[in-house]
Amino acid sequence: MGRFLKFFLLSALIIVSACKKKVSETATDNLFKFKDYISYHTNGQQSIAAPIKIILAKQLDQFELTQELPSEYIKINPKIEGKLAIENGRELTFQPDNYLDSNTEYSVTLALGKLMEDLDGEFKNYTFSFKTITPNFKINLGDLQSYSKDLQYLTGTLEASDLLNPEKIDGVLSVKQEGKTIPVKWENTTENARYFSFKIDSIQRKTDDAKLEISWDGISLGAENTGTEEYNIPGLNKFVVVDAKTTASPNAALTLNFSEPLKENQNLNGLVTIENAENLRFETNGNILKIYPSNRITGQVRVNVFEGIKSAYGFSLKNTFSEWVSFEQLKPNVRLISKGTILPNAASTPIYFETVNLKAVEVRVIQVFEDNMLQYLQGNNLTQQYNSDLRTVGRRVAYKVIPLTENTNENNSYWKAHALDISELIKVNPGSLYRIEFSFKKEHTSYTCETATSTDEDSYA
Repeated sequence: MGRFLKFFLLSALIIVSACKKKVSETATDNLFKFKDYISYHTNGQQSIAAPIKIILAKQLDQFELTQELPSEYIKINPKIEGKLAIENGRELTFQPDNYLDSNTEYSVTLALGKLMEDLDGEFKNYTFSFKTITPNFKINLGDLQSYSKDLQYLTGTLEASDLLNPEKIDGVLSVKQEGKTIPVKWENTTENARYFSFKIDSIQRKTDDAKLEISWDGISLGAENTGTEEYNIPGLNKFVVVDAKTTASPNAALTLNFSEPLKENQNLNGLVTIENAENLRFETNGNILKIYPSNRITGQVRVNVFEGIKSAYGFSLKNTFSEWVSFEQLKPNVRLISKGTILPNAASTPIYFETVNLKAVEVRVIQVFEDNMLQYLQGNNLTQQYNSDLRTVGRRVAYKVIPLTENTNENNSYWKAHALDISELIKVNPGSLYRIEFSFKKEHTSYTCETATSTDEDSYA
């Protein structure tokens, strides 16, 4: 009997798997079949806040620049209320009145026959599907701070895979100290969001070390995420380093979390050392001490905190704290600071951008000619979302490698801002559109690459 049951279950799994594969293949074939009418539609995993988009392969001239369409043009299962609009004769957008349900597969049917005339029967309706993201999250514990000698709080954040309802956040986290419930206060709980900050409040310091039992359960959010973590609260009259963290952005820094606030205006030179670091700069904020090296630090280094450092309550560190920490390099990158689509009518036209671990960048300027602007706008908006292939409407009109450093010893390991005057590269023609591309190659980086293989491929921004 057991052997028969195992065989039945195996057969069922194979059948279900085969059915799922068949549906996927049908959807792909369906898109290929409708390639003359549909060029894109919402697919895969989507946020509950994302609109449903369909882009037609051809522009429809009977519609205005932006026009709302009757609700019967689109059917969605499970049913959701919203508005359907068409823009530029090609882009259909359905904006739901409310957020979609998470972890739900939606089937969408567009009545192509109502948009286009003389379609064969098999092309009058186009059906596709997508699924919303399954809720998930992680808990990140932050800094231990002090209200007083015997009362403390611990900060933290909840980071989710998609937008979460703030009304359901309260029940996610529970904290106990020696069997007594400790309150958790949530911040920024007025709107759906992916990030929520919290404070584990009113933690009592005991004579001896005590444990916080931090538990989380995502059942109220529809997430299959549960867990427990212990956090040690040092006892009274015990001044120790609770945690040591490093950050690489925007500047390399070491953060030390102490069990008590640091004494103000004490000379910390020589009391904290970082291997290979020079000219340390210190910033204190309650129980937190941030240390900034003036030179570039990468890889694993040893940190020492010596006994002379004092707390605000008059205690000194009893034992030297010594630990290995890792300073990770930021990977070479370039990003824009300026956001806009209109070049000013001025003598200089600067574009601002930031770089990290780069000695130089390549700049390309592509001009979409005035006579081709209508053709360009048929498939593109004046936003950061653009078609990467502009060969049909434009040409490259400028190229230059721009050095970013004056000497090879300059520290480029953190984000730095730069300005590029476009007027030095091109003469701007009214009515044209210009796309500015920033890229870099391996020889333009100051990144210390020990194990990676060499590559000549460009990276773009």
